[in-house]
Amino acid sequence: MSLNVELLEQSFEQVKPRADEFVASFYEHLFAAHPEVKPLFVSTDIVKQQKKLLNALVLVVENLRNPEVLGEVLDALGARHVGYGAIPKYYPAVGQALLLSLEQYLQPNWTPELKQAWSDAYGAITAQMLKGARNVHVEEERSEPETPSNHQRAIAESAASTVPDALTEVEATPAVAISELPVELLEESFEKIKPHAEEFVASFYENLFQAHPEVKPLFAQVKMAEQKKKLLNALVLVVENLRNPSALAPVLSALGARHVGYGSLPQQYPAVGQALLLTFEQYLQAEWTPELSKAWTDAYGTIVAQMLKGAPQQSPPKTTEAKKTADEKTATAEGKRASEPLTTSETNSKQRIGEFRTKVFNPHWHTFPSQVLGQAVDAFWAAPVWLVAILAAVSWLALTVIVDDNSLVAELLEAADTASLVVALVLFIKEAPDRRKQFHYQAWGTIDAAHGVKVSYARILALQDLNEDGVPLRGLDAPGSELTEIQLPKANLSNANLSAADLSNANLSSANLNRAALHQTKLSGANLSGANLSFAELNRANLSSANLSHANLVCADLSHVNFSGANLRNTSLSGANLAEAYLTGANLKGAKVSESELAAAFREGAIMPDGSKYRSQN
Repeated sequence: MSLNVELLEQSFEQVKPRADEFVASFYEHLFAAHPEVKPLFVSTDIVKQQKKLLNALVLVVENLRNPEVLGEVLDALGARHVGYGAIPKYYPAVGQALLLSLEQYLQPNWTPELKQAWSDAYGAITAQMLKGARNVHVEEERSEPETPSNHQRAIAESAASTVPDALTEVEATPAVAISELPVELLEESFEKIKPHAEEFVASFYENLFQAHPEVKPLFAQVKMAEQKKKLLNALVLVVENLRNPSALAPVLSALGARHVGYGSLPQQYPAVGQALLLTFEQYLQAEWTPELSKAWTDAYGTIVAQMLKGAPQQSPPKTTEAKKTADEKTATAEGKRASEPLTTSETNSKQRIGEFRTKVFNPHWHTFPSQVLGQAVDAFWAAPVWLVAILAAVSWLALTVIVDDNSLVAELLEAADTASLVVALVLFIKEAPDRRKQFHYQAWGTIDAAHGVKVSYARILALQDLNEDGVPLRGLDAPGSELTEIQLPKANLSNANLSAADLSNANLSSANLNRAALHQTKLSGANLSGANLSFAELNRANLSSANLSHANLVCADLSHVNFSGANLRNTSLSGANLAEAYLTGANLKGAKVSESELAAAFREGAIMPDGSKYRSQN
């Protein structure tokens, strides 16, 4: 089913200004029409629940154009709702209440076409969530009869076998709740690490590999520079959200689930904890007191416990062949029903094979030699991974048959690991975009988690990493955030909301800040040379000593802006509002601006467009 994404996005934008009222109305409609679901919320803070619903709706709508990411999110959401007591028969009731609320708030724009679009979208969302819910049931049926407490105790006991005394105590006793940790002490100690953050994570891996060389193979195919950044981002994210346990818990669960895919085992967590505590001790020296050691030991124990909650959801189940066959048949039958609203992996695979065939057998293949390479490259990226692996292996076999037995190539091919090396190299190249996509998704998660937080080093690193990879940052919402000295040259920040943010000494050269909200923003000493600030809202911003040479400020709101000492050489200021702007000491030589536009500004001592120094007549 193809969803009408543009129509869904446009209609949801109309709901956003009244979002709080909308979600409150949704629950009113739900409980009025279906009172049987009300007991599910008897122990729930309904205000927090309304916020969760709103966040979920925003997340879904904003990712409609990114189905791969959205699919994973909905799977996890469906799995969690099993734990809340939600069962499939409740989903239609929720859908009815949602459509009724949308109709109520979108009048008179609620057309049959829009109703159909939201009905299709809800059907697709429900189908994906039910797939996640079924995965939970399958895991429960396949697992051996063991109570959750016994299972968790078994994990803790196996993990404790290689752990130092302090960590052994943590694993042997129930984990401290996040809300009970000494947050202030953890935050203060981590602030002292931040100035040496990069050296800290490098030392952590040195300590880990030295004490536990058995974990090193897990990082054989990993770029350590990126891995260190990920660890640093994760540490910052955890510490900055210790006061927000409801947001931190699902992040840690998802992190634990991902680490299963990386090959991490529960018994390896103590090794990581040991290396982490040792690194803290090395960098905090005399300040590493028994009290602080206990605080970080408890914190790590709590983090591990939450990650292990996410890990079992991804663990491969043990099954008998008969049960496996039955499960596969059930999954196949249910998969056919669920595949109608959302595209499944099987459909994706068939589509990609079709694309591959189209690329390979295109009638223009033989036209020009220059096109052959292009067609081959396109076919490579269009083909599914398993097909690329098969073709690489077949190509290697064909090469072994063709080459002369006495040639150097033949000798190389005789090496035992040649085939696996060729296939591994091809797959490494093939999967590179997927690895980057995952890294970008994690970076955006870090940025979203820091929303409303003034100081977040992790957010700065994530923004810089995304920009280095050429990812657009348009629409970034970070008002009031501290982003001093951030490096975002050539960034696409159009329509961003950075009002009242601190961007002092930031590098924003050649950045696109078209229509950005920058009122009361601190940009003193910032490099904005060549930047596009057309139609931007900069009223009451501080741009003292900033470099704005060759920048585009056409039709920007520059009222009450402090431009003292700013470099405005060759800047385009046509149509800009310069009412009561402070231009003392600014250099406007070569700037494109009329005398009438400058008349409303305070210009005493400024270098004018013609190169002369302005002196008032008084």
